[in-house]
Amino acid sequence: MTRTDICAANDDDGIDRLQAALRDRGFLGNTDNYDSPLGVGLSHFRRGEAELTVFIDAWAVDLAGPDDLVREVIEALSTG
Repeated sequence: MTRTDICAANDDDGIDRLQAALRDRGFLGNTDNYDSPLGVGLSHFRRGEAELTVFIDAWAVDLAGPDDLVREVIEALSTG
């Protein structure tokens, strides 16, 4: 299991890029709303049996899940 900071909670562009990276890799969110930034709290994104979680509080956006999936999303964010 890996957890990593993605961006500041007020970084709407960073949150949009995260949502796009998840969507483009086939992850479906518990809200299925990719048209607006994620809200504060915990969101789950599934692709098959695999799950990633995104936690947003007043300060930061964190991504957690299996090592390979977190690396996949981080790589997409760094190249996209």
